[in-house]
Amino acid sequence: MKKGDVVRIESRKHDGSLHRVWKKSVVLSPGEPLILANHDVEVVESDGQEWVSPGLAICQFHRNEWFHTILLFDEREKPCQYYTNIASPCRIENGVISYIDYDLDMIVDIDFRYRWVDQDEFEANRRKMDYPKDVVYEVERAVKRLEERVRRREAPFTPSFVRKWYHQYLLFKKKYD
Repeated sequence: MKKGDVVRIESRKHDGSLHRVWKKSVVLSPGEPLILANHDVEVVESDGQEWVSPGLAICQFHRNEWFHTILLFDEREKPCQYYTNIASPCRIENGVISYIDYDLDMIVDIDFRYRWVDQDEFEANRRKMDYPKDVVYEVERAVKRLEERVRRREAPFTPSFVRKWYHQYLLFKKKYD
Protein backbone atom coordinates (compact mmCIF):
# COMPACT_ATOMS: atom_id res chain seq x y z
CA MET A 1 0.00 0.00 0.00
CA LYS A 2 1.24 3.47 -0.84
CA LYS A 3 0.15 7.11 -0.79
CA GLY A 4 -2.68 7.72 -3.20
CA ASP A 5 -3.96 4.14 -3.29
CA VAL A 6 -7.73 3.75 -3.02
CA VAL A 7 -8.85 1.26 -0.39
CA ARG A 8 -12.06 -0.14 1.07
CA ILE A 9 -12.87 -0.06 4.81
CA GLU A 10 -14.76 -2.98 6.37
CA SER A 11 -16.12 -2.93 9.89
CA ARG A 12 -17.07 -6.25 11.46
CA LYS A 13 -18.60 -7.33 14.75
CA HIS A 14 -16.91 -9.66 17.24
CA ASP A 15 -18.71 -12.69 15.79
CA GLY A 16 -17.21 -11.94 12.36
CA SER A 17 -20.40 -10.61 10.79
CA LEU A 18 -20.13 -7.62 8.49
CA HIS A 19 -21.20 -4.37 10.15
CA ARG A 20 -20.51 -1.62 7.59
CA VAL A 21 -18.43 -0.90 4.47
CA TRP A 22 -17.02 2.40 3.21
CA LYS A 23 -16.40 1.76 -0.49
CA LYS A 24 -13.53 4.15 -1.33
CA SER A 25 -10.94 6.02 0.71
CA VAL A 26 -7.59 7.37 -0.40
CA VAL A 27 -4.37 6.60 1.50
CA LEU A 28 -2.68 9.79 2.69
CA SER A 29 -0.03 7.96 4.72
CA PRO A 30 0.51 4.18 4.80
CA GLY A 31 2.58 4.27 8.01
CA GLU A 32 1.58 3.96 11.66
CA PRO A 33 -0.88 5.40 12.16
CA LEU A 34 -2.49 4.79 8.79
CA ILE A 35 -4.18 7.97 7.52
CA LEU A 36 -7.03 7.83 4.98
CA ALA A 37 -9.48 10.36 3.58
CA ASN A 38 -12.82 10.12 1.86
CA HIS A 39 -15.37 12.61 0.58
CA ASP A 40 -19.06 11.85 0.06
CA VAL A 41 -18.19 8.18 0.42
CA GLU A 42 -20.70 5.45 -0.39
CA VAL A 43 -21.49 3.32 2.67
CA VAL A 44 -23.12 -0.12 2.72
CA GLU A 45 -24.79 -1.38 5.90
CA SER A 46 -24.91 -5.04 6.95
CA ASP A 47 -28.50 -5.30 5.67
CA GLY A 48 -27.46 -4.05 2.21
CA GLN A 49 -28.85 -0.54 2.65
CA GLU A 50 -26.64 2.04 0.93
CA TRP A 51 -26.19 5.72 1.72
CA VAL A 52 -23.61 8.47 1.26
CA SER A 53 -21.65 9.85 4.20
CA PRO A 54 -21.59 13.56 3.33
CA GLY A 55 -18.49 15.72 3.26
CA LEU A 56 -14.87 15.13 4.02
CA ALA A 57 -13.57 12.68 6.61
CA ILE A 58 -9.93 12.11 7.54
CA CYS A 59 -9.45 8.76 9.24
CA GLN A 60 -6.65 7.65 11.55
CA PHE A 61 -6.30 3.87 11.91
CA HIS A 62 -3.88 1.99 14.13
CA ARG A 63 -2.30 -1.42 13.75
CA ASN A 64 -1.56 -1.66 17.49
CA GLU A 65 -4.15 0.51 19.26
CA TRP A 66 -7.76 -0.38 20.08
CA PHE A 67 -9.37 2.68 18.52
CA HIS A 68 -9.48 4.74 15.37
CA THR A 69 -10.53 8.34 14.87
CA ILE A 70 -12.42 10.08 12.10
CA LEU A 71 -12.10 13.85 11.78
CA LEU A 72 -15.33 15.11 10.22
CA PHE A 73 -15.59 18.34 8.25
CA ASP A 74 -18.67 20.46 7.53
CA GLU A 75 -19.92 21.44 4.06
CA ARG A 76 -17.36 24.30 3.92
CA GLU A 77 -14.58 21.80 4.75
CA LYS A 78 -14.07 23.22 8.23
CA PRO A 79 -13.33 20.65 10.95
CA CYS A 80 -16.42 20.14 13.10
CA GLN A 81 -16.05 16.92 15.11
CA TYR A 82 -13.87 13.94 15.94
CA TYR A 83 -15.62 10.58 15.99
CA THR A 84 -13.60 7.83 17.66
CA ASN A 85 -14.54 4.17 17.52
CA ILE A 86 -13.32 1.65 20.05
CA ALA A 87 -12.20 -1.15 17.77
CA SER A 88 -9.56 -3.81 17.32
CA PRO A 89 -6.30 -2.83 15.67
CA CYS A 90 -6.84 -2.67 11.92
CA ARG A 91 -5.72 -5.32 9.47
CA ILE A 92 -4.69 -4.55 5.92
CA GLU A 93 -5.05 -7.09 3.15
CA ASN A 94 -5.57 -6.79 -0.61
CA GLY A 95 -6.67 -3.15 -0.51
CA VAL A 96 -9.08 -3.69 2.40
CA ILE A 97 -8.72 -2.11 5.83
CA SER A 98 -10.70 -4.19 8.34
CA TYR A 99 -11.32 -4.12 12.06
CA ILE A 100 -13.75 -5.34 14.71
CA ASP A 101 -16.07 -2.64 16.04
CA TYR A 102 -16.55 -2.82 19.80
CA ASP A 103 -19.56 -0.52 19.90
CA LEU A 104 -18.32 2.31 22.14
CA ASP A 105 -17.84 5.66 20.42
CA MET A 106 -16.36 8.91 21.70
CA ILE A 107 -17.58 12.12 20.10
CA VAL A 108 -15.22 15.06 20.57
CA ASP A 109 -16.35 18.55 19.66
CA ILE A 110 -13.87 20.93 18.07
CA ASP A 111 -13.53 22.68 21.46
CA PHE A 112 -12.46 19.28 22.94
CA ARG A 113 -15.57 18.56 24.98
CA TYR A 114 -16.28 14.86 24.66
CA ARG A 115 -18.99 12.34 25.38
CA TRP A 116 -19.31 8.59 25.09
CA VAL A 117 -22.18 6.98 23.19
CA ASP A 118 -23.44 3.43 22.66
CA GLN A 119 -22.46 2.11 26.12
CA ASP A 120 -25.72 0.14 26.13
CA GLU A 121 -24.82 -1.46 22.79
CA PHE A 122 -21.39 -2.43 24.17
CA GLU A 123 -22.93 -4.06 27.25
CA ALA A 124 -25.56 -5.90 25.19
CA ASN A 125 -23.02 -7.22 22.68
CA ARG A 126 -20.55 -8.02 25.45
CA ARG A 127 -23.11 -10.47 26.87
CA LYS A 128 -24.55 -11.67 23.56
CA MET A 129 -21.16 -12.36 21.93
CA ASP A 130 -19.37 -13.22 25.16
CA TYR A 131 -16.46 -10.82 24.72
CA PRO A 132 -13.33 -12.42 26.24
CA LYS A 133 -11.72 -10.79 29.29
CA ASP A 134 -8.69 -9.68 27.26
CA VAL A 135 -10.96 -7.85 24.78
CA VAL A 136 -12.84 -6.10 27.60
CA TYR A 137 -9.48 -5.14 29.14
CA GLU A 138 -8.29 -3.62 25.83
CA VAL A 139 -11.58 -1.75 25.39
CA GLU A 140 -11.35 -0.28 28.90
CA ARG A 141 -7.69 0.60 28.35
CA ALA A 142 -8.54 2.34 25.04
CA VAL A 143 -11.24 4.42 26.76
CA LYS A 144 -8.69 5.69 29.30
CA ARG A 145 -6.02 6.33 26.65
CA LEU A 146 -8.43 8.33 24.50
CA GLU A 147 -9.67 10.47 27.36
CA GLU A 148 -6.06 11.21 28.26
CA ARG A 149 -5.21 12.13 24.66
CA VAL A 150 -8.10 14.59 24.52
CA ARG A 151 -7.14 16.15 27.87
CA ARG A 152 -3.51 16.49 26.79
CA ARG A 153 -4.43 17.64 23.27
CA GLU A 154 -2.37 14.87 21.71
CA ALA A 155 -2.75 13.76 18.09
CA PRO A 156 -5.15 13.50 16.47
CA PHE A 157 -6.81 16.05 18.79
CA THR A 158 -4.58 18.94 17.70
CA PRO A 159 -4.83 21.81 15.22
CA SER A 160 -1.54 20.71 13.63
CA PHE A 161 -3.01 17.25 12.87
CA VAL A 162 -6.00 18.92 11.22
CA ARG A 163 -3.85 21.26 9.10
CA LYS A 164 -1.33 18.63 8.05
CA TRP A 165 -3.81 16.01 6.89
CA TYR A 166 -6.26 18.45 5.33
CA HIS A 167 -3.35 19.79 3.25
CA GLN A 168 -2.34 16.24 2.28
CA TYR A 169 -5.93 15.51 1.29
CA LEU A 170 -5.95 18.54 -1.02
CA LEU A 171 -2.82 17.21 -2.75
CA PHE A 172 -4.64 13.96 -3.62
CA LYS A 173 -8.07 15.44 -4.25
CA LYS A 174 -7.79 15.48 -8.04
CA LYS A 175 -6.75 11.83 -8.18
CA TYR A 176 -9.48 10.78 -5.72
CA ASP A 177 -12.38 12.77 -7.21
